[in-house]
Order: sequence, then structure tokens, then C-alpha cells
Amino acid sequence: MSPYEYLFKYIIIGDTGVGKSCLLLQFTDKRFRADHDLTIGVEFGARLINLDNKQIKLQIWDTAGQESFRSITRSYYRGAAGALLVYDITRRETFNHLNRWLDEVRQNSNPHMAIILVGNKCDLERREVSAEEGAQFARQNGLIFLETSAKTAKNVEEAFIYTARKIYDNIQEDVYDLSNESYGIKYGPTSQYSRVKLGKLFPTGCVFLLLCMSSSPA
Repeated sequence: MSPYEYLFKYIIIGDTGVGKSCLLLQFTDKRFRADHDLTIGVEFGARLINLDNKQIKLQIWDTAGQESFRSITRSYYRGAAGALLVYDITRRETFNHLNRWLDEVRQNSNPHMAIILVGNKCDLERREVSAEEGAQFARQNGLIFLETSAKTAKNVEEAFIYTARKIYDNIQEDVYDLSNESYGIKYGPTSQYSRVKLGKLFPTGCVFLLLCMSSSPA
């Protein structure tokens, strides 16, 4: 297991076909698949990033956009620290549905969830939603905003890292009660909290004794 200071749980939400799975694949594997199958229920990915010389693990849940899976995906809102709310800049209807998605995630998540609005497929020319419209919606709703391309990787890294930065800054400002799992943040094995907890469970002499016992021949 790679060492990390914190684990942040993310969700990716939005209509079917906006490129949620492609964004996840580009971020975790740095590759693009044009023929990606529709997500059934939820898909999962993870990656380590570095913030202020600290390793942060992002645990990302990609949710299905179909109405038939909404009751399943809604349960993943609980216990998430961050969310990518994605629409397709070439399909006006996906932008028109943003209020419904935003209302749903805010009703079912913690009040301090960091949410970024992502206008995906900005590499395509047949635009139906302007960047100004996306930015205005984000301002009106207190969201971070970026346009991305899962195909070219433009701003994909930034979409996840900007959100992680917001969560990390909130941790430094004691916004979250990290003992409460509903905030979607866990201490990692290299965190100071974990080291203190381990020290309480196993005082230095006990740890030394355990190490000696484990290294002695059978």
C-alpha cells in the first residue's frame, strides 16, 4: 500500500454520455477511450496526488447518469468530500439539468462538500453552451468551474486537483470533523494522527519487542 496523508472520497455526477467515465480514465490512467460503455451503477478509480509535499489519495466513484440508477447512485453522495458535476458543452439539455443534479447532491451530502462544475468536450467545435454560461452558473451556485476535454486531457488534472486543494485547505482551517465519516475524509497511514494513535496502542518498547519477536527464527 502506498503511503498517504489523507484519503478523499470523490463522486462524479451528471447526465448520461457527458464523459464522466472518460474523465476518470484520463485522470487515473492517462488514456482516452472513445467507445467507453455506459456506466452501470457505479465505477471506481483511485490515484495519489501531491499537495504541499503531502501525498493525498483520491478515491473516485463514477456514477451512472440514467434515471433508473438514481436510487443506487444517490447513496454514494453520502460520505463524499468532493464532487465533479459534469455537463457536455455540445448538448444544451445536459446543462439544463444541472440544477436538478446540484439540488440532489446537496440534499444528500455534507454541507461542506467541494463541488466543481465541469463543462466537458471543449475540444469539439459544435458548442451549444458558452464558457460564459458555465462560469455564470458556477458563480451563482458557489462552485469552482473549468472546461475540460477528456480526449486531449485539457484541464482534467486541474479539475480533480482544484477540488482536492479546496478540501485540503478546509482541513487546515478545521472546517471538518474528521472523526465523522460523512465528510468523506480519512487519515492515511502517514498522517500525524495515525502515528500518534499507533504510539498510544504500541509504546516504543512494545513496538521494539514486537519487531524483535517477528524477526527471531522459528
